[in-house]
Amino acid sequence: MTWVAIVVGAALGAPLRYVVDRWVTARTVGPTPIHQFPWGLFVVNVSGSAVAGLVLALATGDVRVLLLIGLCGAFTTFSGFAWEVDRLWATARTVFWAAVVAMPIACVVAFWAAWQVARVAVA
Repeated sequence: MTWVAIVVGAALGAPLRYVVDRWVTARTVGPTPIHQFPWGLFVVNVSGSAVAGLVLALATGDVRVLLLIGLCGAFTTFSGFAWEVDRLWATARTVFWAAVVAMPIACVVAFWAAWQVARVAVA
């Protein structure tokens, strides 16, 4: 049953990632270096990290597997991060470094904050 939960979660997470990334990216494209930052991927990965923190603190069993491994696993991706930083390395080195530093830190902070808030709320 675990694998079914993962498949269902991933089937929801992957298209959701695409839609959110494209929606944010369409609203942040522009001529300046700040517009070259992968804002769509940033929003996806930070929000997905926050959801993962909530899920770890609140869910159990197959629901946890569905949401954490399936949904969040397909929603947040390292492959998308690798794709974007490769693009930035070739075109905008300053933005590359901003993404490489800011995105992982923001994901860890979002995960930790959501996990802590959920743990306190349940206690």
